[in-house]
Amino acid sequence: MLRYLKEYRFYITLFLFLLIPIIALDTQSRNPRDYRFHDHVVLKVTYPIQTAVSWLIEWSVGSYQSYIYLWNVRNLNTVLFEENRKLLGTISNLKETQNENQRLRELLNFREKFKLQSTVARVVARDVSTEFRAIRVNRGEKAGIRKGMAVVTHEGIVGRVLRTTDTTSDIVTILDLLSAVDTIVERSRARGVVEGLTEELCQLKFVLRTDDIQIGDILVSSGLGGIYPKGIPVGVVSKVKKKLFGISQDVEVRPSVDFTKLEEVLIVTQNNIEVLETPVLAVPEKKAAK
Repeated sequence: MLRYLKEYRFYITLFLFLLIPIIALDTQSRNPRDYRFHDHVVLKVTYPIQTAVSWLIEWSVGSYQSYIYLWNVRNLNTVLFEENRKLLGTISNLKETQNENQRLRELLNFREKFKLQSTVARVVARDVSTEFRAIRVNRGEKAGIRKGMAVVTHEGIVGRVLRTTDTTSDIVTILDLLSAVDTIVERSRARGVVEGLTEELCQLKFVLRTDDIQIGDILVSSGLGGIYPKGIPVGVVSKVKKKLFGISQDVEVRPSVDFTKLEEVLIVTQNNIEVLETPVLAVPEKKAAK
C-alpha cells in the first residue's frame, strides 16, 4: 500500500488538487442545511487555504493600487510644484511691475506739479567710496543729458549731473561733501546752504545764530544758482545746536530722499526758473544851463 502511495503520489496529489476545488464549489452551491459529512470535511480543509489565497490576492491588489496611486500623486505633485513655481514667479513680476508703475506715476505727478521738462532715468550703479557719494543712471548724451542738470524725485532733490557718456550719467548727490544746494526754511524763510555731511545726513551752513530754525522744519530749494528749481523739498531739520558765541549755528538735516531705496529719478532737462531782470533806473535829464 505504502509502495503504491509513494509510486503514484504525484498523480494522487494532482487528483486531490483537482477534486478538492470541485467539491468545494459543489459545497458552496448548496444550502448549509444540506451539507453532508464530506462537505464539512472539505470546508475545514479548504478554509485556511481560501483565507490565505484571499488575503494574498487582496494584499497584491491593494499594494498595486497603492503603488499606482502614489505614482500618480508623485507625478501630480511634480506638476503642481512646477506650476506653483511659475505662479510665484509671475506674482513676483507683477508685484515688481506694480511697484515700478507706482513709482513712475509719482514721478509723473511730481513733474506735472512743478511743470518740469525732464527725462526719467533708472539707477544702475552706486559709488561705494566714502569720499565720493554718487550714483549712475542709464541716460546720457544721446538722451539730451548734459553736465550740471538737476536730478530730482517725487521725494525731493537728489543731486546734479557731474559727467556724462553717450548712454550713462554720473550724478553727485546732496550727500557728497562738495555738494551745495541753496535752501530756504519753509516756515521761517531763513536761508542757508545744504552740504553733505555723512552717508545719511547733510548740514545747513551759513545760517545766522539769530535765525528761527527748529527741529522738524522743512527745507526747500530757493531757486538761486540756476540749477535746482524753486520749492522742491531738500530735507528736514533733525538737530539744531546754537553756539554760545559767534554768528552761526550748527544744523543737521536729514534728506527728504531715501537714497537706499532710490531706483528711478527725473533729470531736469530744462529749468523753468524765472529770473527777474534787474530793473534799469531812469537817469534824469540834465537841465539846460541858462
